[in-house]
Order: sequence, then C-alpha cells, then structure tokens
Amino acid sequence: MGHAQKKAERLYIPPRDKSIVAAPRAAISDEATHHDQVKNAFGFGFARYEKAMEDLSKV
Repeated sequence: MGHAQKKAERLYIPPRDKSIVAAPRAAISDEATHHDQVKNAFGFGFARYEKAMEDLSKV
C-alpha cells in the first residue's frame, strides 16, 4: 500500500526577460560573513515553507 501524498500545486514561472543582464558582485564582504548568509537563507526558507515543514513533521 502506498503512502498518501499531497497533490503538488503547479508553480507558474513566467519567461525571463533576456534583455536584462545581472551584474556580477561579491557574495561575501566585510559586512556579511558566510555564517550570516546561511542564517539569512534559513530564515527566508523557513518563513516561506513554514506550513510545509509543519505538515511534514506530523507524518
């Protein structure tokens, strides 16, 4: 017997404007260390997927 799974919602990603080119920049500077960037990324991810994490923790 299979495990019940939530049906994935389709994510619409619009085509990107290829006329806009991103300028390169330094990822790590004196103000932002790697540790700070990891904490910030975790904060964004947790805020965005908090409900999904709660649902997965109940399984």
